[in-house]
Amino acid sequence: MPAVSVVGQFGFLRRSRQLRDRPDIKLIHYPGGGSLGGECLLRAALSRMMAAMKPCPPRGPRPAAHSASPRGGRVRWVLGAWFLAVILGFSTVSPAQVEYIARFSLEKQRSLVGEPVFCIYTIQNTGAQRFQFSYRSPSRVLNRELEQEPQFRVTDAAGRRLSDPAPRPCGGALGTVVYGFVRLAPGQSHTERWLLNQWARFSSPGHYRVRAERRLPLLAVDPLTQKVSEKPAAYALTLDELTLEVEPANEERLQAAFQPYAAVLRNRGNPDPTEAALVVTTLPQPFLLPELEAMASAPSPSPWDRKQALEGLARLGTPAAWEAILKVAEWRDFVPGVTGNSKDDPLRAYATLLLAEKGDLSFLPALLAMLSTAPKELRGDILRALGFFHDQRVYQALFEGLHSPDPADRTNAILGLKNLGTKESIPAVMAMLNDPEAQVRQVANFALESLTGQKFTLSGKASHQESAHVADQWHAWWREKGASVVPTRPPACHDW
Repeated sequence: MPAVSVVGQFGFLRRSRQLRDRPDIKLIHYPGGGSLGGECLLRAALSRMMAAMKPCPPRGPRPAAHSASPRGGRVRWVLGAWFLAVILGFSTVSPAQVEYIARFSLEKQRSLVGEPVFCIYTIQNTGAQRFQFSYRSPSRVLNRELEQEPQFRVTDAAGRRLSDPAPRPCGGALGTVVYGFVRLAPGQSHTERWLLNQWARFSSPGHYRVRAERRLPLLAVDPLTQKVSEKPAAYALTLDELTLEVEPANEERLQAAFQPYAAVLRNRGNPDPTEAALVVTTLPQPFLLPELEAMASAPSPSPWDRKQALEGLARLGTPAAWEAILKVAEWRDFVPGVTGNSKDDPLRAYATLLLAEKGDLSFLPALLAMLSTAPKELRGDILRALGFFHDQRVYQALFEGLHSPDPADRTNAILGLKNLGTKESIPAVMAMLNDPEAQVRQVANFALESLTGQKFTLSGKASHQESAHVADQWHAWWREKGASVVPTRPPACHDW
């Protein structure tokens, strides 16, 4: 199926979803070629105003290096800002107009099972005015509310959507994103490479269809003052449908495919290993274990996110990979002389969380042993993580944590008991409503609400008197309902 294509000046297109829902707006798909993306939203009365639209003649075929879908003739519709103002009912005309061409294409139309598949996004400034837009390192963000993010949907030959490999761990996926800006002068282009394997798991050979979509806000740049508009002057609307063939692979062919990325990671002098790190951690292979271990154990600061390397090890999921994660949690056999460095505590905490989400009881002795030697913040992470293991040794450690002289330990022990989700945890947590610290009492009330579904309001800075009143309410409820209570358990963890 040829790509749907529209290029335009969408100066007044604030939110395409709002327009799509309006009954007086007609959604028109323009078939026939091109890989430029977009949807044109026009009123039904548009047919009376066709003279205002300027069709361009069909263009020749795209160079082979960029051919990602069949190309026929392309119709380019240039919609002036004044024209959109009329058809969308605006009474004023914005002087800010930008023109662009935006497209998705595939780096290769044939790939191996397990090989990285890259989707290329290109935007070109075809107008006479500068514009800019946000840009970041192209790793997937799970927040669907960010409007500038691309969306990919991959289906097999039967139309079934491929499974989404995005991690959904109990502790929550990392979501921090740092955006920069790209400014394009007239005639300039910008290209991004998105690793499609972050959205779809190509687990078997076959023919696949890729629907690539994006709505990128473009900010106008004043040619005199170089100031940037506060609101988007346009939205680069892109919609492409591409095809991909995935072929069988063996280890020899896969090693050859990954060799360039592994070489980049081994070369510590490489100025930008970002893409190589993304590939190796998203698509880990057993033969990449040395690279993943080296990435996870790199001294801080490192040229990549070391937590990303831990995620790669968890995705690999072999016994050797989990042993490497455990070594990071214990900081065993890694970077001699820096044990206890506070910069490494967040990394050790993340390794601890991954071990807890896995829930393998063979990890429990090591985590319990770490309690006595770990720094304060890491000790709290361990106490919360213990709640993912159902074992008598866990109950003992958490009950001891409730009697710690450190309020932080008591708070984290309560949260560990909440994670356990057992009926035996409830009386112990209820007793913490009489704790000397208001914060501990507040967390105890929160844990009880999570365990039971029952709610008794306790203000953020509750006095001893208010806390005692709420404790009496809980005890009365427990005497009446305790025999029939079935604690709510947290959702099952998803392995990486």
